Order: sequence, then structure tokens, then C-alpha cells
Amino acid sequence: VCSIPKDVGSRSDFVALSFDEAHGRVPKPVETQVTLRALERPVFAYGYQMVDNRSGNGDGRVQKGENFTMYLTVKNIGKGRSYETQVNLKNLSGDGVLLHEGRFDVSNLAPGESRKLAFTFDVQPKIESNEAKFEISVSDRDLRETVGEKIRLPISLPAAFTPASGTVKSKGGDVFLLESPDATGRVFGKLTGSAEVMAKVAEFTKVKLDASRFAFVRTADVADGGAASSAGLFDDVMGHMPPNFEIAPPEVATRATSVTVRGSVSDGNRILDGYVFVGSRKIFYQSNRNGADPKKMAFQTDVPLRPGINVITVVARESADTTGRRTFVVRRDGPNGEYLATPKNDDELSENAGAGDD
Repeated sequence: VCSIPKDVGSRSDFVALSFDEAHGRVPKPVETQVTLRALERPVFAYGYQMVDNRSGNGDGRVQKGENFTMYLTVKNIGKGRSYETQVNLKNLSGDGVLLHEGRFDVSNLAPGESRKLAFTFDVQPKIESNEAKFEISVSDRDLRETVGEKIRLPISLPAAFTPASGTVKSKGGDVFLLESPDATGRVFGKLTGSAEVMAKVAEFTKVKLDASRFAFVRTADVADGGAASSAGLFDDVMGHMPPNFEIAPPEVATRATSVTVRGSVSDGNRILDGYVFVGSRKIFYQSNRNGADPKKMAFQTDVPLRPGINVITVVARESADTTGRRTFVVRRDGPNGEYLATPKNDDELSENAGAGDD
């Protein structure tokens, strides 16, 4: 019986079978090739809102002594289901923040399925830093698929509200829901109905989402009127996901001394750069800093192969925190298709395996 880890990628391996027999009739050893096809992978996207609704002034900004709820929606936008999957929120502010529960189980997310979670934390009056810091991650422990980022919430001055009432609705275009009344406020949703007005602050209107949740919209984007919706008031905006790859997978076995990896990578925010590893050796790097499209980058490189098994990893970065990767396994055989042993380390290379190294 053979057990194969769920995270194994598509690959082809030589398998040698040898036999023992007590009466001198031992069959000859047999070599065969076994090809594995990888499971389809989940891809996690998420969006979130920080709300000072447990104890605070309700301005969406962070002040010392306020108690927050972090509303998070995670969705599987990939082609495969997830297995043992967790969402973790880690406090990076030490005694300055009290995090009540930092882990939720979201296992077995089917493609297209989403889950809604609520973390709670308290910003302590004694916090010494000028920001509260966290790290969020969504991870499938079986498939080793992860997305996450570091979150920084600056300690800010409170907003000055002007009393207001009534209802508002879209003028016809998209109305984005903001976490706070700031030009750089985090977008977490899109208004789909009419919302009750709670107050106004500068060029923003505070609207009620439910009994304990609110948001801010740009006043210029909405018009007065409409009956306040009791349900289905907004759609989540999944603003956080790994870069999307479009790569033609290389063949799993070849007699050639190199393979070409080509494709493109895109992201809703931006693509910072990309690089390619063979084993632990970086053999290709490309920056998108001055690229024609800041949200998309095409690439192509010839990847040198050592004898035997080669693990090729393509990495793309949206930022230092948010990366995506695709891994391919290519077996290099001899000129006549014979088995070649894999070197034990990256120093034992074929005659051209160093090509492309800086």
C-alpha cells in the first residue's frame, strides 16, 4: 500500500521492483515509469473590515482604548476543493493589543464557496506604538496553499461627525463601502441597495449595514432616497488574493538539457516582480517596476536541467507580503530515454546546469 501526500505535483518517476524468493526462482528486477497527476488546487481570496463597534466612537479609525471586530470573508476562487484549512490572525503588537480568538477552521471549501468570520480584539489604552499590527493568513495545511499579509492600523485622531438622517442609494455607478472616512480607507464592499444614513463627516456619509455594522461612502457617489434594505445590502469585495498565473506546464519527462517556461502573471492591484528557481537556485528574475502594464507581466526563460528530478518554482509578488507560486517537476532522462540518477544536492550539476546563473 502506497500513500501519496495530497500536495504532490504532477510528475513522472522511475520505479524499480526487485523480488526475493526462497527456492531460487527469483524474477528479474523490473523498471517501470509511474506518472502522477496533481490535485486541482484551491485559491483563497479574502476581504475584511475593521469596525470599532464593541467599544468606540464608530468612526472606523483606531484610537487607544477602542474594541474592534474584524469581519472577514474568505472565498475559494480556485478549481479544487480545500482540505484542512485555517484562517489565523496573529497579534504583532504585544501587550498593546488583546486578541480574543486568533484562529478559525474553514476546512473543505468547495470551489466558489465562501465563509464569513468575525475576530475581536481590544486596542489597549497603554499601547506605545503609533499603530496596531497584525498578520493574517489563510492556509490549507494538506495542499500547502497559503495567502496572507501584514496589517498595520495607524492610531488616528477621531473623526468629527455631523448629524444626518434619511436613506441613500447609488446614483447609477458603483458605490464602494469604506472602512473609515478617509480617501485611503480600505474598500471592503459594494452597495447594492438603499442604506440608512447615520451621520456625515467631510465628503463622506456614514451608513448602517446592520444592527452592529456600518460603513462610509463618498457622498458624491450617492443620491437621497429609497427604502432602506433589510438584507442583501452589499456585496463583499475580495481585495486580497495571490497573483494569477497563466503558464503552459512543461512536459514531466524529457531528454533535453533544458525546458522553456513561458507565461504571464496578473493581479488586481499590481505585479511587483517575478522569479524562477530550480531547486534552491534562482535562475531568472524580472522586475515589473517599469512594465507596460503594472497589473500584468509576461515572462519567458530557458530552465537548465540537471539529470533526474528537477523542481521548478515560478514565483510572482504583488508585494513583500503577498506572493503566488506554481511548482513543476520535470525529469531529465538520458539520450536514449534511460534512467539518470538525481544528484543529491544542487552542486552536482549537468554540464550546462549553471547556465543563467548570475
